[in-house]
Amino acid sequence: MHLHLRLPFRLDPDTFSALKSKDFTIFLAGQSAAMTGVWVQKLANSWLVYRLTESPLKLGFIELLANAPIFIVGLLAGAYLEQHDKRKTLMLTQFLTMLHAVIMAVLVFTNIINYYFIMALSLYLGIVSAIDMPARQSSILLMVKSRKTLKSALALQSMTFNLSRLIGPSIAGFIVYYAGEGLCFLLTAILYLPVLFVLYRIKFNEMPHDNKKHNMIKDVADGLKYVKNFYALKTMFIFLAVFGLFSYSYTVMFPIFAKDILHGNSRLLGLLMGLFGFGAIIGAFSVASIMRLEAMPKPVIKVSLLYSLSLAVFAISPYPALSMITVIPAGLGLVATFIAANTLFQTISSVEMRSRVISIYTIVNLGLGPIGCFLAGSITEHIPPQATMLIWCFIMMFASFYLFLNMKKINKEIRPIIRDLDKTA
Repeated sequence: MHLHLRLPFRLDPDTFSALKSKDFTIFLAGQSAAMTGVWVQKLANSWLVYRLTESPLKLGFIELLANAPIFIVGLLAGAYLEQHDKRKTLMLTQFLTMLHAVIMAVLVFTNIINYYFIMALSLYLGIVSAIDMPARQSSILLMVKSRKTLKSALALQSMTFNLSRLIGPSIAGFIVYYAGEGLCFLLTAILYLPVLFVLYRIKFNEMPHDNKKHNMIKDVADGLKYVKNFYALKTMFIFLAVFGLFSYSYTVMFPIFAKDILHGNSRLLGLLMGLFGFGAIIGAFSVASIMRLEAMPKPVIKVSLLYSLSLAVFAISPYPALSMITVIPAGLGLVATFIAANTLFQTISSVEMRSRVISIYTIVNLGLGPIGCFLAGSITEHIPPQATMLIWCFIMMFASFYLFLNMKKINKEIRPIIRDLDKTA
């Protein structure tokens, strides 16, 4: 007698296929260290700002400064990267990011840190990140053999990123509690050393760059025109613009909830961020192993709704235990939404337009979120944080409904493209 276990979903045999690339595997290892440092620094910076100011508005403004440059620099970066060495660009941006952590550590240890120093350094980091993010995203396909393994590579990168989101804040919460924020910034600087070594050693399979002079403004305009005339890309970007504007406000709201609503400290904040990261790892794995590109955008609608509903429950929860449970599906929904969209964009975009499309995706993903954070901080100065978060959740649900109304037309346009890519893979 044989027992057969049938799963309610189909696992993709290529889930981990990107690890066959030695360069990608080494790059992933280096990024895991750097990303852990990023999340250690994010929590330390948020707690430092809120400890110094006790102002949700000022905390939201720091988030805005750290990401606002992407609106100007991000579009130009996409056009620039099409014509320049991405590996060397990444080495420079990663070094400058490490330098930011060193400066912050020195300022905190010498006890001369203040809100205005944090403002200036957040703007500096925002400019560097506006170049680093599209460079990193568009480099992934240069380390794997085909677009067929791209979904695996992007999901594995996100798993690493979100494993860091799980580990980093948990470490930072205890470091801040027992030793202060300065040690967190110093640890972040140290964790950037492995990725600099890795970038020095690996190679990217870049296409030869022509020596013709390019009009960067025209290249940016061509990228925007390409997206405008591609219905699936245009509609997905409209959805992500609304969803991205409101979805990242949790980074501002979690410190407020941890301290003022749940009556906790930096350790509780670390647990909330860590469990959110745990859910995000599950979300990344679900994209790599379960979601199918030819079914898009239906999976995006489902996971985006999961995020909104989970965060709504978090907003009304007065209990730390329930709050910690609800952030797990919230992390799953948020990360799965953006990885699935990113994979789709890189898969269906033409080679010559990919960096420009990814630069627009980076703006929508990271640039709009800080505006939502700033708005959330501003509104929370006047109404309870629970009300702010519930309003944000309802708006994101409407964005998911908009995508649902356009689902059939998008699927009809992208399915032949994906079918053709499968034949040539």
